Amino acid sequence: MKWNDVQLDDLPIHFVLCTERTGSSLLSLMLNLNPEVLSPSEEPFALYCWKKYKNKRSWSEKDILAYVDAFFFLAEKNTDLYFSKKSEFISNLLEHKEILTFQRIIKLTYLNFLDVKDKSRIKCIIDKQIKYFFHLELLQQIFPDAKYIVLTRDVRDNIVSKRNRKLNWNQHPLFLASLWNDTYQQTKHLKEQQFIRVSYEKLMTETETVLRDICVWVECAYTPKMLEINGVYNSFLDAKAADVDPNFIQHLRDFHSGLSQKPNTNKIGQYITELDNSLLEQIEQLCGESLKKMGYNLSTNKHHSISLIQWYYKILAICYRRYLLHFYYFIPLYIKLLIKKWTVKKIAV
Repeated sequence: MKWNDVQLDDLPIHFVLCTERTGSSLLSLMLNLNPEVLSPSEEPFALYCWKKYKNKRSWSEKDILAYVDAFFFLAEKNTDLYFSKKSEFISNLLEHKEILTFQRIIKLTYLNFLDVKDKSRIKCIIDKQIKYFFHLELLQQIFPDAKYIVLTRDVRDNIVSKRNRKLNWNQHPLFLASLWNDTYQQTKHLKEQQFIRVSYEKLMTETETVLRDICVWVECAYTPKMLEINGVYNSFLDAKAADVDPNFIQHLRDFHSGLSQKPNTNKIGQYITELDNSLLEQIEQLCGESLKKMGYNLSTNKHHSISLIQWYYKILAICYRRYLLHFYYFIPLYIKLLIKKWTVKKIAV
């Protein structure tokens, strides 16, 4: 599909901010069932290309090819599954070459995600990228009109879910609690009128209400089709099966098995039988203020000073995600590409 400059300029980009295991994949699936919404897979390309291309007004074919190469090299997900073929992407950008600016090429890149979806009625893009929580000041500079959906989940259930899935290199509950707390404290960089909060718990129990609220927030029409998730993800995998390793397809079917089920309350409050009282007390010491701010109840009202071990995991979590992501952002794009090429070469060997 060819877009003109006005259509691209009028197409808003909004963001879902969350941590892992908060129901974000389910929410993204539901959003994509709305013909007016595109919710792409998680890729931080806009952030990493900003410094190099933000002031570029004239794009040659060579510039486009370099941008496309950078996009595919920096991609963190499986582009064969979630993105147009490279040749089609290049053709699409060349077709728009005369009107390209940084904002427009970013939007065209988003519009090449989920090539099985009809884009003719798209009114907004809603990106879900976990890393963006730690780049909010820059994100607001790049996308000054963006709206945000902060997707939360009770940290105690979130810890259990992450441990069950073996996510993050360190699975100690106090590390995961500190990571959750530092993540959601980043909302301090947003003004109240810039975001709405949506909880995993309400998404499971009042799904339609949540989806209607989000549609109002991003100014698109709600459709009951957003609730019809049965078989949708598996059908998507079937449609892409010829392009992707079958073992990877099976891995996705297993890992995202919950996407084939209707929202339910099975995993709300699972921490009660999974975490002992002593551990709960330490988690609530670390995250109590954030939990209360989000409307979650605490199981204890005890107040103690944070212990050395809690401080250790708190500092470790900040260094692991917040500072490490900031450090990586400041690495020049060409060095990022060299690192990625070296990594790919090492894996191939």
